[in-house]
Parts: sequence; C-alpha cells; structure tokens
Amino acid sequence: MEDKELIYRIQHGEKDLLEELIQKYYDNIYRFCYYKTGNTLISYDLTQETFLKLIKYIGNYREKGKFKSYLITIAMNVCNTYFDENKVELEELHDNQIYKENVYNELSKIEQKNSIDKALIELPEKQKEVIILKYYEDLKIKDISKILDEKVPTIKSRLKQGIEKLSRYLGKEDF
Repeated sequence: MEDKELIYRIQHGEKDLLEELIQKYYDNIYRFCYYKTGNTLISYDLTQETFLKLIKYIGNYREKGKFKSYLITIAMNVCNTYFDENKVELEELHDNQIYKENVYNELSKIEQKNSIDKALIELPEKQKEVIILKYYEDLKIKDISKILDEKVPTIKSRLKQGIEKLSRYLGKEDF
C-alpha cells in the first residue's frame, strides 16, 4: 500500500495500520539514529521516540513531499533534542574508543562496506549527514535541503566536499 493511502486510512481511524507504517520505515530510522549517535542502545531508544512522536502527531500530517523525509526530520529533531538534553557533543563521542569500535562493528554489519564506513566516521558532521541522507537514505538534494533547513547550493557543496574527503580517505580517484 502506498504511503499516501496508508496515512489517509490511519488518519481516518484505522490505527492498526500504524504497525505496517512503522515496520516499513523502522530500519531506515534506526540506521539514521545510529549514524547520528554511534550507540546501539541509544539508537533504539531514539528510534522508538521518533515513532512515538509520529503516532502522537500523525493526525496533523499533511503531505508536502515524501513521507520518509518527514519521518527523518522527526528523527533528526529527536536526536538533536537528545544531545541538547544530555549535553553530549558528537565530537566527544568520536573521541571515545568504545564508540569507534561500536560504529565500526555495527556499520560493517549494516552496510558490509568496512572501508567506506571507517572513512565516513572521519567526515565533519555536516558533510556526513548529507552523505547519509543522500546515499544511505536515498533522498533527493531538495528533500535533504528541507530536512536540514539549508539552501540547495549549501547541500550540494557539503556533498561534493564530503565525497572528495571520502575519496582521499579511501585513496581512490574515481570514488
């Protein structure tokens, strides 16, 4: 069933269809939260929080683009709130050896691309976000622009710079 129809039916009383919607996007949202935090347990909690917010506000949802973009925006806000409330800085997480081991292990399982995953960790957060949204979540530049509340040229620039850095990290010219 298409997202539009599924959401319409949920908004009009078929709440049992929420499970189908959640199952459809659960892995995407978990993966996004994991890339943001690098912690399996925190990612599960943030994924749950994302879907709780979706359930609470699905009645207010109006189609303005892809539903996946809307859901990732919720996830990004949930992650940012988590970092704000816990005063956890991403830079501190990157310095933590346990975090690096967890990221390496988890990304290896999820993507089966160890070298790319290790290189991705080294990118600045803003470039990493754009690359994750573009290539791992398969979003268009204009959708990424809306999610991150940045202009399209800024997103394109971050994407280009991130790819160039990944290419250098991996030692490949044609990355």
